[in-house]
Amino acid sequence: MLEISLKKQLEDFEVGVNLSLDEELLVLFGPSGAGKTMILKMISGIVKPDDGRVVSGGEVLFDSSSGVNVPVRKRKVGYLFQDYALFPHMTVEENIAYGIEGPKASAGKKVSELLGLMRLAGLEKRFPHELSGGQKQRTALARTLAAEPRVLLLDEPFSALDYQVREKLRADLLNIHRVYPITTVLVTHDLEEAFMLGKKIAVINNGSIEQSGTREDVFYRPKTRNVARFMGVRNIFAGAVSGLEDSNILIDTPDIGVIKAPRPPGFQFSPGQEVSFCIRPEEILVIRPDRVLGKVQDNILECDITGAIGKGSTHILYLETGHGRTPLKVELPNFVVRKLELAVGRQVKVSLKKENIWVIA
Repeated sequence: MLEISLKKQLEDFEVGVNLSLDEELLVLFGPSGAGKTMILKMISGIVKPDDGRVVSGGEVLFDSSSGVNVPVRKRKVGYLFQDYALFPHMTVEENIAYGIEGPKASAGKKVSELLGLMRLAGLEKRFPHELSGGQKQRTALARTLAAEPRVLLLDEPFSALDYQVREKLRADLLNIHRVYPITTVLVTHDLEEAFMLGKKIAVINNGSIEQSGTREDVFYRPKTRNVARFMGVRNIFAGAVSGLEDSNILIDTPDIGVIKAPRPPGFQFSPGQEVSFCIRPEEILVIRPDRVLGKVQDNILECDITGAIGKGSTHILYLETGHGRTPLKVELPNFVVRKLELAVGRQVKVSLKKENIWVIA
């Protein structure tokens, strides 16, 4: 278990975080320069906090009030850097064995186990300059795990690798965490990586945690406009409450009219209250011209397609709607775009399905 309460004054802002983790994988997500790496450095002991406390597995590693500051090498905290930091004069197996304490026979068994787990079997006699980027990364991770840390810190570990290698290593990391279920904190500003790896996510902005929770809470139920933007939600609107209808809230917006949305649990709303709401691009429904609306009756907008960009297996459509030409961003599978012959210049109807709208109170 890891418990931290840390503060550090930087040039432009103060880093201040409070977190408590069991044997789980937490993703620290946020824009570059938000303070994510500084949090890892304070946990590891590389940087001394101005104030606070770090406790790992019941052992106090840092406490500003009592003067405790355990040296980096004694904290049993593994830190995987972006640049791998492998020893160039050592082979793969020598790099992995470097941090193992104890009898040589048990060290050899541990190295063999990690070589298999990290898909490095057959490469043990190679030197770092003979390895690909992905192989170097797996070797560095194996070396970190060989020291049996209580906490594993990963600072954007896949950022320098190409897409296919990153995708495979993300899957490897999830498997490794299953085999070695230790407290793990991973820093990234890659949205796809955060979604794939983070069952629990903390969004960092200007040194503070703006929201933390499960992947579903953070991605689909953002608490602030900043979090919504960081999570890839470009469809964020403002309006005023115009009425309450059973479990729904009616929001009058300047450009797209009255929108019906589910009322978030635990919040009270009154007419005239200003609120924001959002909907993810992939949650917007494009209505076929020949479709009978049926149950799809709410939040239907007439739009013009003003832009289209291919994105691998999906397309991003940029739409404009309403008198103020309010922009909308929609993400659709390629086969839908082809089947409906969606192209720049066409007019379409879309539905902001109320169950997919999240009100930011």
